Amino acid sequence: MQAIPAITVCLLLSCAAPASAANYCDSPRWSIVHDKSYDEVMQIATKRDKIRDAECGFTDVILRIQNQEAGIERYPGILLIADAQDERFVVTSRVGAYTIFSYRYNDKHLLQFAMKDHRWAEGEEFQAGAYKITGVKEFKTITGFPATLLVVQTFQFYGPK
Repeated sequence: MQAIPAITVCLLLSCAAPASAANYCDSPRWSIVHDKSYDEVMQIATKRDKIRDAECGFTDVILRIQNQEAGIERYPGILLIADAQDERFVVTSRVGAYTIFSYRYNDKHLLQFAMKDHRWAEGEEFQAGAYKITGVKEFKTITGFPATLLVVQTFQFYGPK
């Protein structure tokens, strides 16, 4: 019988993936979707609402739209999972019942979306979690140019509908 060197056993044990490593979208610990797989997220979401799909990251989705890699019209009805990177968005303005969140990604990209919720304070940081994309809406910028933004609402995974 041949003995396995102790270092090999240690490496094998440390490289094994933990059983609960199904963290869809790299959601932070405080997110409602932390430690859930895509299938678990969809199973919960479709029981609560008419959700077609789930995607990760407001930053990634908005960049795909701005870079014309994806059309904005495909997103309503999708559950969008905000990750830790998305907490860089902050409230920059309020337009009627809508709150506008913005994040200066780089010199070329100002990323924005709207939430139909006026309870957020100006300067408040966005929170990781699950949000349903309810549609798109055209807003006017400060300089008067039209801007078409995704409109989202918070999504309750648990509790009353």
